[in-house]
Amino acid sequence: MVTEFLLMGFAEGWKLRFLYSMLFLLMFLATLLGNLLIVTVTTADQNLHTPMYFFLRNLSILDMCYISVTVPNACVNSLTGNRAISVAGCAAQIFLVIYCAFVEILFLTIMAWDRYVAICQPLRYSTIINVRLCVRMTVASLLSGLVYAGAHTGNTFVLNFCGSNTLPQFFCDIPSLLRLSCSDTSSNQLSILISAVLVCGGCFVFIAMSYVRIFSAVLKFPAQEQGKAFSTCVPHVLVVSVFLSSIACVYLRPAATTEALQDMVLSVFYTMVPPFLNPVLYSLRNKQVKHSPMDGNRTSSSDFTLAGLFPHGRASGLLFAVISIIFFTALTANGAMILLIQVDPQLHTPMYFLLSHLSLIDMLYISTTVPKTLVDHLVGKGTISFAACTAQYFLYMGLVGAEFFLLGLMAYDRYVAICRPLHYPTLMSRRVCWLILASSWSGGALDSFLLTPITMTLPFCASHKIEHFFCEAPTMLRLACGDKAAYEMVMYVCCVVMLLAPFSVVVASYAQILLTVHQMRSSEGKRKAFATCSSHMMVVTLFYGAALYTYMLPQSYHTPLKDKVFSAFYTILTPLLNPLIYSMRNRDVVGALRRARARHGVACGMGKDGL
Repeated sequence: MVTEFLLMGFAEGWKLRFLYSMLFLLMFLATLLGNLLIVTVTTADQNLHTPMYFFLRNLSILDMCYISVTVPNACVNSLTGNRAISVAGCAAQIFLVIYCAFVEILFLTIMAWDRYVAICQPLRYSTIINVRLCVRMTVASLLSGLVYAGAHTGNTFVLNFCGSNTLPQFFCDIPSLLRLSCSDTSSNQLSILISAVLVCGGCFVFIAMSYVRIFSAVLKFPAQEQGKAFSTCVPHVLVVSVFLSSIACVYLRPAATTEALQDMVLSVFYTMVPPFLNPVLYSLRNKQVKHSPMDGNRTSSSDFTLAGLFPHGRASGLLFAVISIIFFTALTANGAMILLIQVDPQLHTPMYFLLSHLSLIDMLYISTTVPKTLVDHLVGKGTISFAACTAQYFLYMGLVGAEFFLLGLMAYDRYVAICRPLHYPTLMSRRVCWLILASSWSGGALDSFLLTPITMTLPFCASHKIEHFFCEAPTMLRLACGDKAAYEMVMYVCCVVMLLAPFSVVVASYAQILLTVHQMRSSEGKRKAFATCSSHMMVVTLFYGAALYTYMLPQSYHTPLKDKVFSAFYTILTPLLNPLIYSMRNRDVVGALRRARARHGVACGMGKDGL
């Protein structure tokens, strides 16, 4: 009896797996960011509170859930090499994939009908499609998705799987599972065929009929109005075509003609491509979304103005040069650390594995704020659009949250290494390291998803000048003029979780470390223990200290100058100091550098001899 399945994924070699994982991860993050922007904009702007954008907002929320069901697990499996998934996990994944796909088909169908009414019966639009009907159709779609997904998932997992447990896919899907079953699957295949024909075929026919009527009506419009009508319909047609055609190829194709690689490629088209394309094709190219004023009560422009890190003056050239040097040095030092840890086998330990990912976060972290600041200073204009400010806020909050958690959990690594050295290989196994990373990134993502919509949906009806060099939470809060109670409550909870919880782990870990070191008899052991811990404590003190001031002190203690100075500490200086004080002064890293230079010298010598 099979108790778990193995997901084979796209490639066998580590390099190809890493390449695919990075590609999927970038696509995943871009999808989350694009759909989050759509949700934020359509929620905040009163002009976009229409049925069309109501369904679009729900479609974006669904797409974020949809792509999150498959891609994160596929990336983790590919990077760790652990491709096992339990039967319960496989069932949960199949249920969620079918649920999201089914509801997405219904949403796309409803949106086609919405376009038909808007273009072919515009005078009756507000009567036919009202708020109550929109809510009812949404609720009906969500509930019917539960019934549909539950029926197919239950019908699949009553089968016996007693042979091979290898799935040639990057996620669990029903066609692949049916090929592994040793039971009679004819009834399952028939039910899938009938349901696929009814759902995909029925929805496709309805959408096709809607657009035939739409295009017939549009051709009678004046030339100027034809372009506007086509611009709202063509993106929807593209998404529907990609989505339904790929699903039909997977579920309606005869089993004898199926190939594993084709199934995986087609699966990408209906699990990843539509969530990625929806905000790009259907929304971000829409003029109403792009030029949204974000609220009727706000100023006519949705752009913000950043005051910058330092004013123009005699010393501005020197400050610009210093910040530029810090930025490029931070990128170079962190990039060198990542490369050194990857190429030197002696640094393939949990401590340096976590440190390499800390360097990666730092490179992304400093790149979200400093380049924009430098460019603004050069051009003499600090304008940033609402969408760009939202994107910067989202990335900044996610990365800073990930760093908070990672620094806290790295203290646990030092605790295990010093206090429980004999159990270190077990307590800090490869699986535990990946769990630490997953927890850090997940915590940062949760922080972004909680705070970004709440912050960016506040009405900014006063000045749009941000007295800062990037879009930071406390500064944005001072510009808002709406009810801030919900924001302040969520921000307080997030600060407790993101700052005090990791900081408590650090304090508890180092209290145990200090007790253990104090009991050591060897002075050399004490010196080595303090050397590995002091660097981490310096980074933690700088990073958490500046962040605690920014997010935990009441607003009355804040001034624009203090906010800039403290923010510069943990957004600009910390990414530079991490590789210097935490790594470069470490004997292991210095030794790895010497070995790398020696190898490079030998290679150069061999090259000269060959010439």
